[in-house]
Amino acid sequence: MLTKIAPIEEDRPIFVDNNKADRVLTFGALKKDALIIAANVRGLGLDPDHVQALPPTPTCLRPELAPVVLIQLPNCLAFASVLFGVFASGLTASLISPALTASEISWALQNARPRVIVTAKACLGAMQEAMQSQHDEEYYSKVPVFTVDVTEDTYPSPSGQSIKPTSPSREQDWTTLLRTPPALIQPYHLNQDSAPNRTAVILWSSGTSGRSKGVLISHNALVFATASLWHDADYHRPGLQQRWLGFVPFYHVFGLCNIFLLAPSVGATCYMMHAFNLETMLSSIARRKLTYLHMAPPVAVMLAKSAAVEPYLKSGGFGSVVGGVTGGAPLGHEVVVEVYRRLGFRVKLGYGLSETCNTSSQKGFTEADMHAGAGDSGYPHWGTELLIAADGQDFRAERTKGRRINEPGEILVRSPSVMSAYLPLGGLAGSDTPDMSTTKDALTPDGWFRTGDVGHIDAKGQVWITDRLKELIKVRAYQVAPAELEAVLASSEAVADAGVIGIYDTSEATEWPRAFVVPRNLELINNKDRKGLEKLAAELKALVEKRTARYKWLRGGLVFVDAIPKSPSGKILRRVIKDGGVKGGFEVSVYTKQIRGARL
Repeated sequence: MLTKIAPIEEDRPIFVDNNKADRVLTFGALKKDALIIAANVRGLGLDPDHVQALPPTPTCLRPELAPVVLIQLPNCLAFASVLFGVFASGLTASLISPALTASEISWALQNARPRVIVTAKACLGAMQEAMQSQHDEEYYSKVPVFTVDVTEDTYPSPSGQSIKPTSPSREQDWTTLLRTPPALIQPYHLNQDSAPNRTAVILWSSGTSGRSKGVLISHNALVFATASLWHDADYHRPGLQQRWLGFVPFYHVFGLCNIFLLAPSVGATCYMMHAFNLETMLSSIARRKLTYLHMAPPVAVMLAKSAAVEPYLKSGGFGSVVGGVTGGAPLGHEVVVEVYRRLGFRVKLGYGLSETCNTSSQKGFTEADMHAGAGDSGYPHWGTELLIAADGQDFRAERTKGRRINEPGEILVRSPSVMSAYLPLGGLAGSDTPDMSTTKDALTPDGWFRTGDVGHIDAKGQVWITDRLKELIKVRAYQVAPAELEAVLASSEAVADAGVIGIYDTSEATEWPRAFVVPRNLELINNKDRKGLEKLAAELKALVEKRTARYKWLRGGLVFVDAIPKSPSGKILRRVIKDGGVKGGFEVSVYTKQIRGARL
């Protein structure tokens, strides 16, 4: 049974600009402004009943999209009111990263066909270039664009929002959407039959192995995901006002579900950061007396290893923190232990994808809890089923076959929070018969989503993730998980970060693991005397040999670099590494003791 949540006061601060404490969006103001925006967006001629229906899928009888409003904003107060306004209007939102290039934005425009665009002022140039690159110039010439000057925006100003004058061009300041409409509207009503079908938001898969796919998440899925998270929220204490820091991007499923949607649902206060900064995060933990930390894995590594933490630790700045959670990418157990020993709280591992929302998380905050879950990704969330798929089966069959306890295989997820479908190939402007082949490949007939992740379920029901199907390194007859080697390397105090890929050796007709390592002391890279790197390479070689089987050793070499390329959620972009996206670097061939400039 879900615990009933007490009514939330109208003046409860929900979203606060972390840089400017006077900019507070209360529960009442959020509702009021969302309805104003809903009315004004509808006033642009967008009809929520004018839907585009897609063929049935195993998870949705009638996936449908209302006219799309594309939102490209970092975490900011405008993001909150605009997105909830789109939800209230019954329209469909599409969330994209402000970091996208014009080419990447063009792909999202081509597939989602938005009727309205809200973007950051800093992204306007790339957005305009992307719009001009579309084949349907007449269509995009009529799409209104609203911009948010994130650094200068005063919303909601204490004396009432200043509405900027309307521009004669298509580009307008977003505050025009806050003008008092002729009449407010009630939130668009979705009944129990329509809520599972209507797409609330289009998320975009991370695209680590190809171009991003548009993921259709229904209103029903978002509501279920939020309820499921709070049902399992063991960090909550009666009478404790939840205070969180919002630097995990809200356009990403981790930030959207775990922070953005949950905060107003339970009355938590979220202090928004436009972009991550370690010093700002550390000072905010103490100043805001934060209770729970949401972070990508690289931030957990910083908490474990960075010298910048020490002053805040000595002054008791972490005393209010009950615990933390990380998701979006793997994190070695050694890092979790380091954080606990250094700061006194446990960072739990969670698991989820754009296509499934939140899926599982670890439980408990004691040291015993931490060691009991040494590397697993926790238990399935309330209402979520997990299955380890048997090898060699036909996934188009009516019934999916599973494996036994502790046997590895592909992880499958079934839940009301699983996506309705992917956007059809060719997008929403395609043929009369949408190409749903990507959806058919991802969803089994009995409703399981194929994650592409490899792992097993133990006797306690905990899921263990070893790697991605497409990222496994094939060493002769063996398979090597890069994440395992990365965790071993990251356990060294001399290592700040690490990424592992496979390189093919034609002479041996096999792949070998090749490690890219960021030393904690970057001066080792800049120093012309390479003895420091040679010594560190020898230490890491010995560490890997001690901790892993022979076929997992770094016979592909070890490269020291300044940084590991990652997605906003913290996933290592192995494809970028393989394509030479790591600049500079020095390679040590750890089995020949020969050092040379790396060609990356």
